[in-house]
Amino acid sequence: MQSKSITELTELYTGQGIWVRFYVRARARLLNIHRYPELLPHNGLIIDIGCGYGVLANYLSLHLPKNQVLGIDLNYKRIDSANMSINNRKNITFRIEDASNSALPDCEGIVMTDFLHHVCPPDQQKILENAFLSLRKGGVLLISEADPGAKPFYRYWASYLSDRVLYPLSKSYFRKSSDWENTLSRLGFKVGVVRLRNPIFAGILFTCRK
Repeated sequence: MQSKSITELTELYTGQGIWVRFYVRARARLLNIHRYPELLPHNGLIIDIGCGYGVLANYLSLHLPKNQVLGIDLNYKRIDSANMSINNRKNITFRIEDASNSALPDCEGIVMTDFLHHVCPPDQQKILENAFLSLRKGGVLLISEADPGAKPFYRYWASYLSDRVLYPLSKSYFRKSSDWENTLSRLGFKVGVVRLRNPIFAGILFTCRK
């Protein structure tokens, strides 16, 4: 069933470059993508901040048809690719936007997957503050990051090295799990932690309810 869902997702990118199609399929399998619809509200607006090619946003659009999904990113080439994947669906939109410097629309859910560590700590704080303000009461924020404290140790280094390969010109700001939890709790979130099953990378998912 999960394999069928990933095939349906990758078919949205038919006709795009081989790298995009490879990335979408690999990303969908490594992200534990099936977990997200289970944890998000099944109505209202969901915002994917740092959506890239739109992998997770598209998956949510397909599996949460009663929701509206908005994907935002600063990389115009990836947003162009994401827009080409929409076809005729009416419940998903992509646009170029800086989540640290603009107010987000009121929403029921927000997701950030392997995104915040690309942003310097002061801007991380701004983005999280904006997310808290935009979420309605009872709304859910899901944050996926690499865990420097993961065991065995090679899983974090696999995450770190893959990040350097994909983004060689940008700096990474990985933080300990406890640091993220403290930051999110101070903002007012009720924070839970899910250790993602991944044989290669050190994935950790923070479930934050307002």
